[in-house]
Amino acid sequence: MPTSSTDYAKIESTMQNYAKDYRKDGYTDEWYSEEQHGFASAIEYNNHKNAMLKSVYENGGFYIGKYEVGTETLRTSVGANLTTPVIKEGAYPYNWITNKQAQEKSKELATRGRTSSLMFGIQWDLVLKHIENKQGKTQAELKNDSTTWGNYRNATFEITKGKYSTDDGDTFTEVTETYTKSASTKVLLTTGAAERNCVLNIYDLAGNELEWTLEKSTDTSSPSVSRGGYYGFIGSYGLASYRNNNSTSAINELFSYRPALW
Repeated sequence: MPTSSTDYAKIESTMQNYAKDYRKDGYTDEWYSEEQHGFASAIEYNNHKNAMLKSVYENGGFYIGKYEVGTETLRTSVGANLTTPVIKEGAYPYNWITNKQAQEKSKELATRGRTSSLMFGIQWDLVLKHIENKQGKTQAELKNDSTTWGNYRNATFEITKGKYSTDDGDTFTEVTETYTKSASTKVLLTTGAAERNCVLNIYDLAGNELEWTLEKSTDTSSPSVSRGGYYGFIGSYGLASYRNNNSTSAINELFSYRPALW
C-alpha cells in the first residue's frame, strides 16, 4: 500500500488491483509519441499522470464529465473548426477530433483551479468499478453486454428530448414528441438525450460515441485508445469497458471525448 501522496508506483498499482476486473493486457498508461496526446516526452506525460495519482490519493477520487463533450456548432468533416467545448445537455457531439486535439480541448474545461484532461485508462476502469460498487449496473452489464443502457445499433428505446441523427451526424432532427429508436438502426444522439442511457448521473458512457483517453495500446500501428463503444456497434461488442485502438491520426464522426477533473 502507498504511504504518501508521492508514492506513485504503489498508488497506481493499488488502483489497478482495485479495478482489475476491467483491466486488459496490452493496454497501459504510458507515453508513445507527441502525435498521440500532445505530450512532448515520457517525462511530461508521467508528470501529468503523477499529478493525477497524487490528487486521487489526497482527495479520494476525481470527477468526470456528466456528458460527452459537446459543441454548439455541428461538426461534419475533418476540416471543422475546433470550437469551444461544453459539458451540457442537448449539445452536438464534439466529434471529428483526433486523440491529440481532444486532449488539448479538454484543457479548456478546467475550472476552480483544477486540471481538466482526458481520462487515463485506469480512471475509466475505476469509473466502471464505482458504477458496479454503487449497484448502478452489474459487472455483466459493464463488461459482457451493455445493450440495455447504451446507444447501440441493436438497442431499442425512446427519447423525448434533444436531437438525433440517422446519417452519421451530418444532420440532426429535433424531437418534438417522442422518437423511437428501433433495433438495427444506427442513431447518433445529442448529449443527454436519453435518460435510459444514464447511470449514476453519467450519460452515454456506453455507446453513442467512442471516447478518446490517454491510454496506450501496445499495437504500435494503432496506439491511441478510445473507450465505451459507439452507436454503430452492438452492445455485446462495444460495451462500456470496450477498448478500441487506432492510429494517432484517426479522426471521424465516431470519436468524441469526456474530461476528467482533478
